[in-house]
Amino acid sequence: MEKLTILTTGAGAPGAAGIFKGFRMGAEQDGKQLRIITSDMDRYAYGFHLADKGYVIPEASSPRFIQRLMEICRKERPDLLFSWVTPELLKISRFSENFKNIDVIPVVSGMEAIEISQNKPKCFELFSRISPKFRVVETLEDFEKTVKEFGYPEKNVCFKPVSGYGMRGFRILSGKANLLEEKPEKATTDMASALNMLASYDEFPEIVVMEYLSGKEYTVDMLLDNGNPVLTVPRERFRIKSGISNIAVIKENQEIAGTAEKIAKKLDLSYNANIQFKLDENKKPKLIEVQPRLSGTVIACIGAGVNFPYMAAKLALGESFEKPEIKWETTMKRFWNEVFIRNGEKWFL
Repeated sequence: MEKLTILTTGAGAPGAAGIFKGFRMGAEQDGKQLRIITSDMDRYAYGFHLADKGYVIPEASSPRFIQRLMEICRKERPDLLFSWVTPELLKISRFSENFKNIDVIPVVSGMEAIEISQNKPKCFELFSRISPKFRVVETLEDFEKTVKEFGYPEKNVCFKPVSGYGMRGFRILSGKANLLEEKPEKATTDMASALNMLASYDEFPEIVVMEYLSGKEYTVDMLLDNGNPVLTVPRERFRIKSGISNIAVIKENQEIAGTAEKIAKKLDLSYNANIQFKLDENKKPKLIEVQPRLSGTVIACIGAGVNFPYMAAKLALGESFEKPEIKWETTMKRFWNEVFIRNGEKWFL
């Protein structure tokens, strides 16, 4: 039986369990003996117990990050290296040839594509025709002035760090916010709270202020071969908690799919990417996020017949595969599950 070993980072990421399912489903269908080696900076990461082996690694900013991954690669001899941890992508891409020299293929986009994708102003400027109105602010006074120019308090206004990803640092500034009635994980805040938060920094962080988009939200999951779209699957995000979709529906939307493909081509993205849109008041899609990696909710696509993680593995290995039939209008609803561990034994209820 042919063997395949995949090393991943991000064992504690919410989407790790679904991605592991995709790898195992695909390997089983291909009749391959699969080993999943995973890693995370958190020694309590749940994904350690869903993989065949796990390692604790430093965070991406550490000078030992790449060195540690190389050590694991030399020991475990994986065929492929996957990461869905945003701060790690650029570093892995930068050292891509080092991994290839020890026969490990990093399943990541090129450095330039990652750099632009992860920088909100650069990305919005490159795609200005489909981006929300935005402005970068660098002082507290400029922040307060800008949000008012964007319509606050009559209109909601958004802001997040220039290099922020997912929901990290994202806030919706609302003149009608009732913080006593909001759950703590909600992104809504008021002016006083926002100013206090930003004033607490020793050095004011670069912030992107953006118009608030009130329409439906979509994520487009993609498989790409050197900028060329192989498969494109939009899904509507019906219910979102801490940036992760709890309810999503696979939707056939040619306008959004086509827009995502143009973005991916322009950026020259490779392997997996997810591009997020929100509709404006005229129901036109506006770009809000480009992530050059597997999405945390790619399991929704897997359930609809499109195994993006495993197809990316096949693409990286140079193996052919048939394009699957997409089961449009498939709804995914997420729920919690638990793994129990005691004295080296693990079990599920």
